[in-house]
Formats: sequence, structure tokens, C-alpha cells
Amino acid sequence: MSDPLTLAPGVRRLRPDDHFMILSETDASPMHVGALILLDVPADGQDGFAAAIRRQFAERLPATPLLVRLHEAPDGYDSDVWADIARADLETLVAVEPHDGAWSEAELYDAVARLNMRRLDLSGPPFAAHLFERLGEGGSAIYLKMHHSVADGIGFQTVLGLLSDVAPPATARFADARLPEPEKWRCKADTHFAAEEALRAVQSARRKQALAELDAFKDDREPTPQLAMSGPTSDKRRYATISLPVARVKAVGKALDATVNDIFLTLASTALRNYLGETGDLPDTPLVINSARSYRRDEHGPFGNRIVALHPHLATHLADPVARLRAIQASMAKEMQRTAHDEALLDAAEKPYGARDRRAAFAERLAGGKRLLPGNLTLSNVPGPSEARSYAGFRQRHNYPVPIIGSGRFLNITSRRSGDNLDMGVIADAEKIADVGRIAALFAAALDELESLA
Repeated sequence: MSDPLTLAPGVRRLRPDDHFMILSETDASPMHVGALILLDVPADGQDGFAAAIRRQFAERLPATPLLVRLHEAPDGYDSDVWADIARADLETLVAVEPHDGAWSEAELYDAVARLNMRRLDLSGPPFAAHLFERLGEGGSAIYLKMHHSVADGIGFQTVLGLLSDVAPPATARFADARLPEPEKWRCKADTHFAAEEALRAVQSARRKQALAELDAFKDDREPTPQLAMSGPTSDKRRYATISLPVARVKAVGKALDATVNDIFLTLASTALRNYLGETGDLPDTPLVINSARSYRRDEHGPFGNRIVALHPHLATHLADPVARLRAIQASMAKEMQRTAHDEALLDAAEKPYGARDRRAAFAERLAGGKRLLPGNLTLSNVPGPSEARSYAGFRQRHNYPVPIIGSGRFLNITSRRSGDNLDMGVIADAEKIADVGRIAALFAAALDELESLA
């Protein structure tokens, strides 16, 4: 017997958190999660690289949440939905980037920065893969991006695992999911909303309590400082990478009684303090970041978005690196105390006409140019696999994040475990950061400095 709350087989409703990722997207701030995956591909295997990766995707996509397309509910009464599709045009979705020879690192990074700004068409599968057949340093690369409405950074790592050789080929689909006619959709939505009425009442009471309890934290956050480079985010990007041994970062953390995330934030603090000092734009008050904590639990499943925003400061006004580390730890501890209350605000079931009302509210906010979240920049440390991975038999060398920049910010540094390394992607607003490679170099140098102090 089918579940009466299910709209149709192979159809999944978006939660409000997921819908946020669609509505907050602009041409200057595409909302997708990405990775630049460097693979060991021998020279005599590079001509067949694209065909091998397309076969890999064809065999494994049915196990992922990517073989879908987006549909809006009639009149915005119900949630928007993902509907399964049987197959996708992988010649288009897994595209070879043309080059007469081999891609230099600078050319590769310029291409990734450019491709990062292409919005995904959600009327088809919400992903794109760009293949770089020959790299100047040897091997090949995949730049894979997935729309943030499908899953958060942790869910994206799950998708990467499902596409890799770790996962077996999946059972093929033979037909697209069929959506009900509008009148029947409305009836099914009414049944769904009625079944969740008690849940919405509980969540509403919990939100009111959370708002009252958050009042105790209202003076804890540092205000986001204004810099010379503050203001609207442009539609141009620059990209660089960093790779640091996990063992080094853990050793420094152990010596300084700090977590890997504490060290990551402190290294970013040092890099940003030094860079802004060089450019004459270092404020007297600390930079504020936009980050996130996952509140995903087993009952939530592996996909969708389950993240709470954090806005600690980076103590960039302090010269001593260890003093900055302690201040960052204290600021993060305060933010973590808030997260249970923030989670109550986010964990909301859909309500009738919720999708329609959100569209109207976001259209008004974006038209007014309002910043959606606080913070000068984004820093994110996402768990990743410690074991080696491969795709179509090609061993993965690096799994660099390719992050996004939210409205009103100028930089994002995202870190991800990849085997024995922390692989990081640094992406910057090209109209505000002239040399993103300089920030990457200062970040790596900050570890040397912290090691000497530890």
C-alpha cells in the first residue's frame, strides 16, 4: 500500500531550508556546492577519460539524488518537488572543456572560477561536471557542482562517495516519475498538511520559546565591520587551492588544546589579518564570518539541508596568534550555545502557500539589495573521507572544494578532509581581491608560524 502522505512514487518535497537555497540565488551568487577532483590518469588513458567518467556516472547516478528535475506546485500551495527522471544527457552534463594542449594550474583555476558562476538549470538534473582531460602537472580533473537545494556540504560528500568506485553500480530507472494533476495534487497536499498540523503546532511553540531564549544572546555577537571592499558581491571570481597534511594540523591543535576547526579558523584569521594589513584595509574591530554547523541526525536522511548558521568573529584585531586562537574559541563557544535555539527556528514543516509566500518575501528582499546573512566572509570546515577514493579506476589525488560567495561577502575558504590532507578551496570576488593566491600563501605560512609557537 502506498503512503497517503507521498505525493507520487519518485517525488520528494523540498523542505523550506532547501527552498531557501533556490530563492536566495542570484547571477552574482549562484547557489551550488562543488569540488575540483584531481585524478591520476596516465597519458595513454586521457583520450578515453571522458567516456570512462560518463560510464561511471551513468551506472551510479540512479543511487544519488541528482537524477531529478524540479517542479513547482500549482499556485505555490504545496512545496516544490524533485521528481525522478530515468536518464540524463551525459554528453551535455558531463562536458569536456576544450584545450589545444595541457591545462596549466593557472588556466585550470581561471576556468573553474568562470564555470563557478554558471547557474544550474533546475528543469533538468541539478548538477554539472566539467572534465579537464590533460593537466600540465599530469593526470586529469573533474569540476563537479551540485545545486545547494539538493543537499548541504555533508550531503555532497555522500554524493561524491556514491559516484566513486566505493559504491557499486545502481539499478537503472525505466521511467520518469509522474506528477498528479493540479486538482489531485491539491487534495494530496491537504492530506499532507492535515497530517502535520500537530507537528506544526509543536514547532511553532518551540520557535516562540527559542526566540525568547535567544534574547539572552543578543549582545554576544560582534557587528560585521565595514571594509573598503564591502558592498554588493560582483559576478566575477578568482580561485586558488591549499593542501595541508592533517597530521600537522592535528599536532598543532593537540599542542595548543584546540580542535582542527579551531586551527582552521585561526590560520584563516592570520591570513586575513596579514592580507588586509598589506592592502591597508584592516579594521579596528574583528572580521565576522558566516559558517555553519550540521544538525543532521539519522532520521533526517543523508540529503537536503540541515545546517545552522554560525557567526563567530576572527579576532583579527589581535596581533598575537595564540591570543587570537583563544578569542576565536570563546566566540565559537558562544555561537554553539545558540545553535539549539537556531535549530528550532529552522526545523519547520511546510504550511499551505508557504512556497508562494517565500517567493514573494525573497523577491522583495533581493530587490532591496539586503544582505541575507551577517559576515564579511565565509569559512567552512566540512568532514571528508580519510580513505583513498577513485573514479572509473583513476585514483583521486585531491578533492578541493569549489565554494560559493553569498550576498554581500568577498571571500570563501572551505576545507575538506581528503585522505591524509586537508584540501581547501579559496574563492574570492575578483573585483575586491586582486590576488587570491596571496591569501592561500598567507594561510599556509600561518601554519608554520603557529607550529613554531606550539
